[in-house]
Order: sequence, then structure tokens, then C-alpha cells
Amino acid sequence: MSQFYKIYFDADGCPDMWHLRFPMDGAGVPLNTSLLPRTGPYTGPKIAKVQIDTRYPGRPLDFSFGYRDFLMVTSKVADLIEKHGGRIQRFPVTLEPTQEAGYEVIFTLDAPKGVLDLSRVEELEYYEEDDGKIYRRYGGPAPRQKGMMYRLYPVMIDPEKAKGMSIFRPWEFDELIVSEELKNAFEAEGVTGLVYSLAS
Repeated sequence: MSQFYKIYFDADGCPDMWHLRFPMDGAGVPLNTSLLPRTGPYTGPKIAKVQIDTRYPGRPLDFSFGYRDFLMVTSKVADLIEKHGGRIQRFPVTLEPTQEAGYEVIFTLDAPKGVLDLSRVEELEYYEEDDGKIYRRYGGPAPRQKGMMYRLYPVMIDPEKAKGMSIFRPWEFDELIVSEELKNAFEAEGVTGLVYSLAS
């Protein structure tokens, strides 16, 4: 049975990484990242550019977590995700101010309910009511809905209930999860910017 892994930014392995600022529309107007969904579909202005913070030069990464954790990957990584069954929404972008291409802002499209294995949880708290002040205008599940989890440790996935999924964020708790097959594909291709924690 396939295992699942939580993925997050490799802070220790990438101390010299670049810094992303804002995604932008075709006219170069920065988008409000607080309105971007963690899970798509994204329904806002077309994302066409991403601003690189040139005040802090650093090496490019294949998989980047931008401001407020929007995801930017190389087109090679986006292809790899889809090749292994991942459902994502893709926005090819150019980088500002370098005009470099070959990168995409992506949104995962799966937010399954009921895939968390709560039998192995040590800490668990729920939101008791909806938070009307915090929302994502441009699509995706709204955060802080009643019944979503406020605190969860450790994050564990039931592999049988998540069977067939490649990359997703559980509806009840906002963590980015990948299958063992996709993790292995990332490692085989030497994808930079990620570390993995077993979640099944």
C-alpha cells in the first residue's frame, strides 16, 4: 500500500534560496495573496508574472513556497505532477524583473474530506464557528470553517481512503500531501526546495 508524505520548504537545505514576492496579472499589478486559495480552482485575475525580490539574490528552486505559501514550480515539475496523476491548475508565468520563463504558479485541485487518520492524533482542536473575517475570494475551500481543524498533530493520512490521489490538501486541515510515487519521482529528478515527512 502506498504511503503519503507531508511536504514543506527545505529551510535547512536552501539557506541561499531566492525570495518570491507577489504573483501579478498581465499588466504587472500585484495580486493580494491573502485572497489566493490554498486549493483551487482559482477564479481570480489571470496570473501571468511573479515578482522576485532582487534585494536578496538567491538561487532558483524547482518547488517554491511564495508569500503566504502560494506555490510556484518549474514547468518540468508541473509536468511531473500531472504525469503521476496529480490534479493541478497551471498558470505559466514570467519572472520580474528578469523576464525568465519556464515557471508556473499552481493550485492543487483535490481537497478530500475524511482522509485524515484521527486514531493516531495526539493533539486535536476544531473551529467551533465560521470565521467571517478570513476567506479566500478567488476560489477554493474557505479556511476556518466550522468543523475544520485548528490544531492537529501529527498529521496522518489513512492510505486506503486517500488511495489514487497524488497531491492534495485535506479539507479539514491545510497541509500539502503527496503520494509515495510522486515523492519518489521528485527525488529521482532532483527537485529542489522540498523536504518530506512521513504522514501514513
